[in-house]
Amino acid sequence: MLSAYYKLWVDAIVSEKTKKDRQSSWKAFTIVPISIMMGINLFTLLYWTSVFTHHELPLILIITFSHDTLINIFLSAILMFFIPFLLLNYLLIFYNSRYENLIKTYKANNGKWYRKYYLISIGLLVIPIIFKWIFQI
Repeated sequence: MLSAYYKLWVDAIVSEKTKKDRQSSWKAFTIVPISIMMGINLFTLLYWTSVFTHHELPLILIITFSHDTLINIFLSAILMFFIPFLLLNYLLIFYNSRYENLIKTYKANNGKWYRKYYLISIGLLVIPIIFKWIFQI
C-alpha cells in the first residue's frame, strides 16, 4: 500500500519538475494539490459513511474562531481536511529531501498515476452524488 503512495508521489514530483514554468516552485505544486485530494477523499469517506449508516454524522467539526459562521466553517474545513495531510505528506516525502531517494527507488509513469488519482478521487465523490440526484434514491 505504501509503495502505491510513493509511486504517486514520484510520478507527481517528476511530472511537476519537468514543467518549465514550475521549476522553482514544484514542491508547492505537488504537495498542495495532493493534500487537497486526500482531504477530499476523507470527506468522501465521511459522507458515504453517513449515507450508508443512515445517521447524521458531522462532516465538519465546527470550531469557533470568529463571529462569522462562514469563516468558522472554512477554517474548520482547512484544519480537518487539509492541514493534517499537508503535514503528513511533508514528513513522509519532503523532510530531509526524502523524495530524492524515492525518485531513485520508484519509476515515474509520465504523470499517469497522478492523473488517475485525481480522476478516481473526484469520481468517487461526484459520480454517486449525480446518480443519487438523477434517480432520487
